[in-house]
Amino acid sequence: MRKLKQPSFWKMYNSKSEFTAMKYPAFLFFLLISFCSYSQATDIGLWSGVGVEKKINKSFSVNLNAQTRFTDNISIMRVFLGELGVSYKITKHWEISGYYRYIGRRKKTDDKTGYYYRPYHRFYADLAYDHKLWKLKFDYRLRYQNQFKDDTSTDGLEPDKSYLRNKFGLSFPNKSRFTPYVSTDVFYQLGGTGFDQMRNKAGVEIAINKRNKLDISGFTDYQLQGSQDNRFLLGVNYKVKF
Repeated sequence: MRKLKQPSFWKMYNSKSEFTAMKYPAFLFFLLISFCSYSQATDIGLWSGVGVEKKINKSFSVNLNAQTRFTDNISIMRVFLGELGVSYKITKHWEISGYYRYIGRRKKTDDKTGYYYRPYHRFYADLAYDHKLWKLKFDYRLRYQNQFKDDTSTDGLEPDKSYLRNKFGLSFPNKSRFTPYVSTDVFYQLGGTGFDQMRNKAGVEIAINKRNKLDISGFTDYQLQGSQDNRFLLGVNYKVKF
């Protein structure tokens, strides 16, 4: 008896690889909904950005990134920024990088009648490590950052805040285009309040092709001191490598 061919749509859903590609977004969706419910946020924010990475050789690369940050239920742009940096791959697992970031932060004018974007200048250096743990990938990043703000009275720069930041992450690389991950970033203010903030994030990295990636995430900034912002943040970032 002649065997009937399966319809093409049935092959797609019967394929193990396609099923794998479908189940990770569902896992992420569940994770983000749980995260959002836990935060019980009264405000929604959006951090959206684009990044370009140019590989100079096997070890060196140059990175250019831009981002906008909205709060008040994505109605007000609180921050815009642009940064330029270089990265050097020391070994298979270790990497160092250095960046300069220009920040425009929304502030009230001196007469309290309007708003303007005050310039800030941030310099930071990263030491990053990654290692495979069973089917997971462990990432660690140590960052030192020092920030200055424009002094409107003297037209100079005024020291702002310096931080040490420890970021720990776990991701699940697989054969699909979707790589789910979770991370925690702990902030320690030097010469000030000490540990004062923790950023908890869950997201997924989507490989569109070899050169283009889309990162979608949900996260909260938990204040270890003082009052809470009670805000849930969405992240959407697009990256191009060439």
